[in-house]
Amino acid sequence: MISKQKIKELVLIFVIIFTIILLFAFVDFLLHSLSEEYAVPPRYFPNKIIYGTIYGFFIFLLVRKQNPFIKSLIFSLTVDVSLQTRYFLEGYPFDFVFLFLILHFFILFPVSWILFKFIK
Repeated sequence: MISKQKIKELVLIFVIIFTIILLFAFVDFLLHSLSEEYAVPPRYFPNKIIYGTIYGFFIFLLVRKQNPFIKSLIFSLTVDVSLQTRYFLEGYPFDFVFLFLILHFFILFPVSWILFKFIK
């Protein structure tokens, strides 16, 4: 049986991951708004938030004992590659997916690192 303290800890982790993904999605929204060439359908951001949070939660549980830099690096790479692989399989062009693979990492990594540094 899981203790109440453990459940509270897992809920807090989930909320932190959700916050990271929301900040990431907001900055990503701004990037995609820069040009018609970068436009995405309306379902793109809710899917990013849902799947990014789910992927991120489980990834965090696997790496949470690492220092904040390593934790953020693994977290960001894995969430980013998972999401971009999904977009590629959905039919987004490879050059678009590759460009945003790089951009997403440079958004997600600093956001996660900052939050992971302040959370023990």
